[in-house]
Amino acid sequence: MAYTKMKQLVKQFCNTLIDHQVTDLLPSWKGGFACPACKSIHGRSGDAIFPLYFMAVETGELRYKQAARLLVSYMKKRQLYDGSWLNDEPSDWKGTTVFQVLSLSHAYDYLLKAGEQKEAEPLLPMIENAAEYLVWAFCKGGIPKNNINYLISSAAALQWCSQILQRTDYAEEASKLMQTSLLRINRDGFIVGESKFPHAAGDQIDIGYNIDMTIGAIAEYAMLTGDQSVRAEAVRALRAHMEMMYPDGSLDNSFGSRSYKWTMYGSKTAHGCQMAYMMLADMDPAFAVAAERNMDYLISCITKQGMVGYGPAHEQIFDESCIHSTFNRADSLAIALVYGKWGALTNQTAQLPSDNIFNFKYYPSLNSAHIRSQSWMGTISGYGSINAPTGGMMSYLWNEQLGAVQAGSATVYKRIEIVNMPQYPGLFQGPTTPRIEAAINGEVVSSLYEHQPALLFHEQMKDQRNVRVTGKLKSVPLAVVQVESQLFYTIDYEWSDKQIIKTYYIDVQIPVTELSITEPVIIPDHAEVKETMSGMQLTKQAAALIVSGTGEQFSKQTGNGELISSVFPAIQCLPLCWKMTNVNKGVYSFTITFAME
Repeated sequence: MAYTKMKQLVKQFCNTLIDHQVTDLLPSWKGGFACPACKSIHGRSGDAIFPLYFMAVETGELRYKQAARLLVSYMKKRQLYDGSWLNDEPSDWKGTTVFQVLSLSHAYDYLLKAGEQKEAEPLLPMIENAAEYLVWAFCKGGIPKNNINYLISSAAALQWCSQILQRTDYAEEASKLMQTSLLRINRDGFIVGESKFPHAAGDQIDIGYNIDMTIGAIAEYAMLTGDQSVRAEAVRALRAHMEMMYPDGSLDNSFGSRSYKWTMYGSKTAHGCQMAYMMLADMDPAFAVAAERNMDYLISCITKQGMVGYGPAHEQIFDESCIHSTFNRADSLAIALVYGKWGALTNQTAQLPSDNIFNFKYYPSLNSAHIRSQSWMGTISGYGSINAPTGGMMSYLWNEQLGAVQAGSATVYKRIEIVNMPQYPGLFQGPTTPRIEAAINGEVVSSLYEHQPALLFHEQMKDQRNVRVTGKLKSVPLAVVQVESQLFYTIDYEWSDKQIIKTYYIDVQIPVTELSITEPVIIPDHAEVKETMSGMQLTKQAAALIVSGTGEQFSKQTGNGELISSVFPAIQCLPLCWKMTNVNKGVYSFTITFAME
């Protein structure tokens, strides 16, 4: 059933791509996919060569083969003198050439095995020309700074080039790349090496890119070489990252180093976790479960136009969707279908780690924790990624009846990757991350700028669900003016099967103009919302959530019901806020309760 569903999804995505393929608009665009949101053709459109050829062979329908041929012709015209492809104009970034090589290699291999040699032959010169660029860029220092997904993907791509072109030197370069890169898998199984700029010293773990790109490339390299030690490392990393998948298949990258593109099903321009899970499905029955759960969540984020959105509320926020995620996900799913271990799926009772009521898990290298009760699961983030949910705040909160209840977003929305990140819709109204803030002489200090909070728990009491967080309100990192706030906070999280209680204690050691606690709550589509004196009530179908806040000196800000939006992930929230003004020295407490009725 999962195979059939996945194959149908690839077909749906390919149909969408064909609907947007340029055939007569501009000669220079012919064969590419016109992105309705970006009004351009993305440089990585070639990722779709493999899924289009896959559908051509599987269905026998000529339109898929014609679309693949047009795309091959387009990519051939766009290939530069050095064998590379530009990612997106006007950018000069050409590192994404590795993903074009992988798609071409998959298509070449698949077509040959399907007896389609005539279709495969035109791909060979493009692979051959690009292989030398990969060696120069990623093996010889041509591109000196690279995120880990490029290095490991290049190892897999060069191994393909070695086998297709019969070049043993490419295999040697691939081996060196892979062996060096595997050293970046830490003791906890998380891959270190995904950076944004600027970033903190330890801010290089991104769950989304690791699971959607990097681990799949490790698994693919192991498949091509038969190297069992590499395969074992892929399995170790995949098991660690599977801890971040929630019961509904959503992927918790709320705190990651590149969480600015978190979509809840993964990352916007990454391929998808299905290729990793299915290529290693014979190693752990839970891997196939994870692949299907995430696919189901992905399906829930498809727009009426057949494109993959930026999250569950995409259509409530945007009129159009970027086509990038659609061809990326089609590629990953096609890889899973062709190279996955489908014959190994015999255990129908396997579970994700998050299916179990484990109460509490702490991840040392992330300085973050998961709490799980019968009906709730949440992430407390202390990872410390700049401009991402941190400070010991709740970066993701999920309920078995409602789904996502809270989800963090970038502290300030910045188009770090301009082409891949749309304009914020309207005026930015703050992040969707819960937080404590204070105003001191016109300067804002926040718990979201506390990158080294302490998460306190007792090792011998892991059966309980209580966690304490301590930290300090701080200024924006790297700001010219750094305010010494002398405001310290403690948060006690108490969980039960029916409710969650957050109790804030703020130690104000110098007078401040304003002190506030903000708790944005996700408003799903078709939900009924009623603001109350103490908070709000949300009803959807048979589920009712009551959010209430109490604190003697805090007053709830009266809202007009207006929602705030996040781009990544695409969600809409009601920003509940409680404030104090002209705050004197002292310790102030505030309690907020999330309860299901």
